[in-house]
Amino acid sequence: MSQTSRIAIVVLSMLSIAFKGYSQDGKQPFTLKSSIEYSLKNNPTSTIYNNQAEISRFNNRLALASYLPKINGNATVDYNAKLPTTIMPAGVFGNPEEIRLSLGNKHQNGASVQLDQKVFDMSSAYSLTAMKKNLELAQLQILKNNEGLIYQTATAYYQVLIIGQQQKLLQENEKQYADLLKILKLQYDKGVIKKMDYDRTRVAYNNITAQLVLLETNKKLALNQLKVSIGMPMSENITIEEGVEVEMDVAPPAATTADVSKRLDFLIQDQNIMLKEIHVKTLKVAGLPSLTAYARYGANAYGNDFGQSFDRWFDYSAVGVKLTVPIFNGMSVYSNYRIGQLDLINMKETAKLNVQNFLLESENANTQLFSSYTSLITNKENMQLAKEVHEASNLEYKEGTSSLTDLLNSDYSYKEAQSNYINSLLNYLTSKMQYEKSKGTLTDYVNQLK
Repeated sequence: MSQTSRIAIVVLSMLSIAFKGYSQDGKQPFTLKSSIEYSLKNNPTSTIYNNQAEISRFNNRLALASYLPKINGNATVDYNAKLPTTIMPAGVFGNPEEIRLSLGNKHQNGASVQLDQKVFDMSSAYSLTAMKKNLELAQLQILKNNEGLIYQTATAYYQVLIIGQQQKLLQENEKQYADLLKILKLQYDKGVIKKMDYDRTRVAYNNITAQLVLLETNKKLALNQLKVSIGMPMSENITIEEGVEVEMDVAPPAATTADVSKRLDFLIQDQNIMLKEIHVKTLKVAGLPSLTAYARYGANAYGNDFGQSFDRWFDYSAVGVKLTVPIFNGMSVYSNYRIGQLDLINMKETAKLNVQNFLLESENANTQLFSSYTSLITNKENMQLAKEVHEASNLEYKEGTSSLTDLLNSDYSYKEAQSNYINSLLNYLTSKMQYEKSKGTLTDYVNQLK
């Protein structure tokens, strides 16, 4: 055991950096790192959020397209079944009566190309401003989903890992009881011990065997949960890296001041507020005039016969500007603007509440980490003491200076201490992950694991 400030504890080597991949027959074990990498690549939510980011990029193109030039071409082929009549008033050209004229040709064709360019439109301008914010928000959403997958995968992985550790401890106990039963059987056959003592030991042995069967079932269930967490088909086989044990120095958690500025929840919330502010500005300027410039070039052709109507073309061109001024909109612009303002105020007030909840969560995670660390150290030491007591009782029993009851009682205390240690180890690992998540440093923490 090392210095009191840093105590060596035995944990499983679950944090290997090397990506070890996966084989179809399940022979290649997963490390925590490789499980996380598999999850980030194969979990369906990764595809969903990546697609959402792609949708955001195309939406930004649509916003940009509203301010880019538009070029449209038109072509018409008309047959005037009945030409329109034009009336010239009486007195024109000295005629005392009005003159009715049917002007034009039976066939009329036309073609034109027009370019339109927005010159001034504040709504479109604010849409362009929101483009970058939307892309940043989409990336934050991907990181947030990745963080959730990391936490979900690590939690499921730790569960499998702890069950494996429980199995190892119980298998050691099973072997010890099997050896003890052999000795007791000989003693019972010779009449040295009572049948009740032999039966009590058999009951304890059978309980361990039943617990191992239950743990095997629980491990299969935990592996299935791990497969769901990382997005692996249920038909595939999976094993985890749990055969190697290493000693790691675990330092007491440092007392830190809660800072939620790195939390993705906080950053996403801040980004949404900025987008809402841009949206409110867009609503405010919705009643302003818009100015569009245009240039048009075209040609018309006429004829009384269909074929002749394509022979003579008369071109024309025009340039100009179009000013669109909203005059009356039934107070819809102002109402939408006020709704947006109130929504923004509510969003900012909700953000204040969320920040307090983030701080509370961070403080609680820090407290829980301290508690789980203390419990882990205590249970580690207690397990070692219980082991020493059990070994001493076993030796005394073999020497005939201790009763079987004392041996079974010490064994029960040892198994209870083992169970408490395993539970506290799982609690510490999950508390550490929750603590890093509450600070917004979970991804960085996992990347530093060895």
